[in-house]
Amino acid sequence: MTALYRLLFWFVIKKVVPRGSSLNLADPIDMCFTNLLDRGEKINLPAIIISHIARIANTSKNHDMGYGFLLTSLFGELGIPLQKGAGFQVSDEIGNNTLIRCGFKVTKGSSIVS
Repeated sequence: MTALYRLLFWFVIKKVVPRGSSLNLADPIDMCFTNLLDRGEKINLPAIIISHIARIANTSKNHDMGYGFLLTSLFGELGIPLQKGAGFQVSDEIGNNTLIRCGFKVTKGSSIVS
């Protein structure tokens, strides 16, 4: 995988299709989303969220819901009461360490090059 694809893949597994565990192996869906992002094509996030919820609701395994803050905000706007909501958390996941692990060369005071 090129450095750009590794960075896009990191974004996909952390933000587009979140995982509750530390699983970071690419499956065909992840690679499809990575390819779509690379080509600049639109991704239907509402359909992905609904598909994800349907998949984890119909299994015997324990799964994290994913999209917690987004769904908490949406349910709040719709007036749907929740027992427990997910709070917003600020994080800088794509920093120098992430870029270096993806194969980018980071130098002080210059642009990032692969």
